[in-house]
Amino acid sequence: MLTNTVFGFGSLINSQSLRTTAPEVLSIIPCYIKGFRRDFSMWDTEGFTDTNLDIVGIPYCALDVIKSTDPNARVNGVAFKVSDSHLEALKKREHDYKLIETTAYDFVTNQSLETCLLFSANKNNGRYEFGSSVQKRYLTLCLEGSKDYGDEFYTEFLRTTFIGGKPLAEFPELIT
Repeated sequence: MLTNTVFGFGSLINSQSLRTTAPEVLSIIPCYIKGFRRDFSMWDTEGFTDTNLDIVGIPYCALDVIKSTDPNARVNGVAFKVSDSHLEALKKREHDYKLIETTAYDFVTNQSLETCLLFSANKNNGRYEFGSSVQKRYLTLCLEGSKDYGDEFYTEFLRTTFIGGKPLAEFPELIT
């Protein structure tokens, strides 16, 4: 039974990456959350574990979402339903993050969907590593996932994902 709704904002946007950990995930819906900011600020000391097996264990800076003081802040992503056992698998995968609750809104209609679980570390202990092939692989995974939901979703992902205080859209060398 799929009883847990989770909001994914980074590698979990990529359905292939998500299904590696939670193969029976259902109801993947493009949406957004309000009052948060997404940036490369969480140092992942373990690196990839379930995906990209050729680079397992190499650290990189992952995306995180933290509360924002900007009243217009929002982060697009996907809401999906998983069973208790797949939620446990996601917790293991996202071990550096804590689960918090927030409300998701449909990306197209702006209607409130429901309360969902959000992985948020709020550690601010890492920075995007320009020139790192592992870092680039993680970014590519996130970008490919965001493209699956259309141009508007992808453009918003570029506008609302930050590297050192600047939107990802200002780094054309990373997104071409």
